[in-house]
Amino acid sequence: MDTTRTELLAEHSSFRSTTYSYMAQMWFGNPQLHYEVWIRSRIGVIELGLHFEADPLTNARLLAAFKARERAIRDELGNDARIEIWDKGWARIWEPVPLDTLDDEFLERLASRMTAYITVLEPILLDELPSDVAWSEPRGRPAHRAATGARAKQRP
Repeated sequence: MDTTRTELLAEHSSFRSTTYSYMAQMWFGNPQLHYEVWIRSRIGVIELGLHFEADPLTNARLLAAFKARERAIRDELGNDARIEIWDKGWARIWEPVPLDTLDDEFLERLASRMTAYITVLEPILLDELPSDVAWSEPRGRPAHRAATGARAKQRP
């Protein structure tokens, strides 16, 4: 995550994050709308992308907005970028990266790819976020449900 933070322009370098042994999540405002790198060793890929894990209506609205911009997104991110609904009414813009040895070179490639996703998708997310959807969590609430787990490590 530090490499991604360093590679991002100043306006995108202040994300929050949660890490696990198999996953990292990064977000700028609403943690239910986060970027994720997820090692899916059973299927031999690392999933990298933007996840919408809010309520079903918010997810559907954002999915439709991003689908409407699919050609422009693919022009920037390439044809491996997938825009789809998935598990529990969530949605995502993501790509599978073939799992490789987690050495410095591979991790740098992942960080650069995440930087590209954030650079391309974050302005669209801010532009398309429905006005009735909170960008930040109210004070006193956990930043993200995953951050409350014993294995989670949250960083500003």
